[in-house]
Amino acid sequence: MPHSTLAETRARPAAPPVPSGGADAQAVATAAEPPAGPQDAPEAGTTPVLDPALLGEALVQPVLAVAVATGTVTWANAAADTLFGRPVRGLPLAALLVEAGERDMAQWLGRTAAVGRCVATGRTVGGDLVPLTLAASVRGGSATLVLSDSRDAASASYAEARRSLERYALALRSTNEGIYDWDIETDRIFFSQRAREIFGLASDEMSPHAWAARIHPDDYPAYRAAHVRHLRGETERFVCEYRFRTGAGAWSWVRQHGIALRRDAGRAVRLTGSVGDIGEMKAAEARIERERSILAATIEHMEQGLYMADADGCMVAFNQRFRALFDLPDDACQPGYTVEAVLRFLHDRGDLDVPWDQVRARALSPQSRRHGTVYETRRPGGVILEARTTALPDGGFIRTFTDVTERRKQERAISDILEAIPLPIIVSSTIDSTIYYVNTHAQEDYGLCVGAPVGGNAIELYVDPEDRRRLVERVRRDRVVDDFEVEWHTIGTRERRWVLLSAHAFTYQGRDAMLVTAADITERRRMSADLHAAKERAEQALADLQATQKSLVEAEKMASLGGLVAGVAHEINTPVGITVTTATHLQEKTVELRRVFESGKVRRSDFETYLATATQAADLILGSSTRAANLIQSFKQVAVDQTSEERRRFDLKTYVEEVLLSLGPRLKRTPHRVTTDIPAGIQVDSYPGPLSQVLTNFVMNSLVHAWPDDGGTAGRMTVTARQEGAQVVLVYADDGCGIPPDHLGKVFEPFFTTRRGSGGSGLGLNIVFNIVRQTLKGTVDVDSKPGAGTTFTVRFPAEA
Repeated sequence: MPHSTLAETRARPAAPPVPSGGADAQAVATAAEPPAGPQDAPEAGTTPVLDPALLGEALVQPVLAVAVATGTVTWANAAADTLFGRPVRGLPLAALLVEAGERDMAQWLGRTAAVGRCVATGRTVGGDLVPLTLAASVRGGSATLVLSDSRDAASASYAEARRSLERYALALRSTNEGIYDWDIETDRIFFSQRAREIFGLASDEMSPHAWAARIHPDDYPAYRAAHVRHLRGETERFVCEYRFRTGAGAWSWVRQHGIALRRDAGRAVRLTGSVGDIGEMKAAEARIERERSILAATIEHMEQGLYMADADGCMVAFNQRFRALFDLPDDACQPGYTVEAVLRFLHDRGDLDVPWDQVRARALSPQSRRHGTVYETRRPGGVILEARTTALPDGGFIRTFTDVTERRKQERAISDILEAIPLPIIVSSTIDSTIYYVNTHAQEDYGLCVGAPVGGNAIELYVDPEDRRRLVERVRRDRVVDDFEVEWHTIGTRERRWVLLSAHAFTYQGRDAMLVTAADITERRRMSADLHAAKERAEQALADLQATQKSLVEAEKMASLGGLVAGVAHEINTPVGITVTTATHLQEKTVELRRVFESGKVRRSDFETYLATATQAADLILGSSTRAANLIQSFKQVAVDQTSEERRRFDLKTYVEEVLLSLGPRLKRTPHRVTTDIPAGIQVDSYPGPLSQVLTNFVMNSLVHAWPDDGGTAGRMTVTARQEGAQVVLVYADDGCGIPPDHLGKVFEPFFTTRRGSGGSGLGLNIVFNIVRQTLKGTVDVDSKPGAGTTFTVRFPAEA
């Protein structure tokens, strides 16, 4: 807290922790200055500060004040007199320290700019020698020395050294820092793998000049100065933080450590050490410094009054805002005064709004010191102050006072607004569900009432009390809860209603609470249930429709296969009939020849006639049988393809002609004809069965729809194909009546047909669309104009 606004007490000084030597002793030397002279006495009327002499006497370590110019002890605490066995004030330092590692201790102190450290040997009045560690702080010609007895540390130095080596070896393996080694004689720097990663270096070695070129210009002077001092032997080790340009060109903060290895003459021949990335640490330091500055500024300008008291109830510190809020004169509030005395002054002056026993209970009792305790007090003129307590680990506490007068006015205004909102609003405790506030709608709709034996607790609303506990848990965790559906019932009538709650956690008059608004969604839930039932019915209808569609698709396939079988029977009947007739005729001629031969009257002419007849019959039988076999083979392949989706390689021209041949019986019953224009040699590796289904459905669609008022006019259907790169383009066209524009976009939809009464199912072209898209991995388009026929263009890959 800034000293400009916070007074401190010296009535109860707290002894600082006693350092054990080394850096801690050095820090104490900085703090424990000799007692102030007359020129340092505080001016009358100023806030007293800690007396350095009191601090020095409180230290258990020996402390000396020495005049640097003369080397004379000007002040010493009791511990120093005890160490040397006599009062040492006024003695020369040389009489107390026989070995200081320096020829002249006064010269050493003179060279110490601010804080220094060394070892020395002290001599007591009895002549005993004591090894000492000295921490010195020099300011304005006076030095403060803190002495530490190092005898206990000497015996353990060897063991500690061994442990240190072991720890270093282990740390070296696990460290995230990189290692470097600068051979000064060869002027090369070698890096470990981790060092290369930190600096983004491509090579494991670099010249010192190249290294220096990568150091940020603003950091280079300090780096060079520290570097030179260490190489000259002026520092024990080299430590420097600077920005380094990595191999990627970015600036990275690093910390470099190093120790120079020297020859006998003291000349440095090698610098070895480690380097680590401290970018995150630097960023954290910047954040901490920024936050520290913000905190200091906040405390300096805070609008709250504040005081801090110790475990005995004595005021340790307070800010000026506290005095201003309570209009306290200087003689009524001083560091060291008890909180009770200050409150008694305010009570006797008539500034407090409650009797004295209530003042003690809310501000001085053990319960009032608990963390988070809150109470309000009214000042003359209607000012309302909110007091909050923060407990300290040592039994003390901090209490802040905030002027909440305007806030209470705003709360009253908000209360008026809440009354006007047409929704039930309830403010209740998150601890025991006690209702603190309800608006008129909550009272009228649910029978709630603040403080009433019935209707005064929010848990009474819930059909299932567990819902209330779940809501409180979520509010405590998330602070804000929206869309919490729950079932309530009214107080008294027990009418059940579904409500949608929104809850917000806040502090209501110093107590943990939540504000809940409730919207009645009973009707909405009923409608939602109806919609859900309707949705289930629609989904079931869709499933039934899809099942029906699947059955109709299978029926279409079986009908196509049935037509194929009928075509086979019709086409094969002619060659089989010729074969049977010819075989019968040949049999009759054979019987006649046998009869003549057995009678012994056979003539050469009879035999020649029989041979001619047999030859002709054999030709007829062979030709008809071959035609029948070819027909059977074609029909068999088409039938197999239509009942399977097996992929194979086939010639497009040959296969299309086989499919159209299987449709011959159907076409012969009409005056319409199909022609093809497909180049030979188009090889397709795809699914012939689905392609057969596509062609069949195209032809059947034309027979049903293209010539609806057929008066014997011969229609023409054409199948053409070409290969465009890896794609095959198959075009089917008829010269029928065409498709109306308003129907053109629907022809591929399932169950769309204009001939349902004439046996149309509306699935033929939908099956075509699905086969082309899903099986052949292609596209199908339709183009038609009324009276100008219809054209279907199918594009699919030659290699499926």
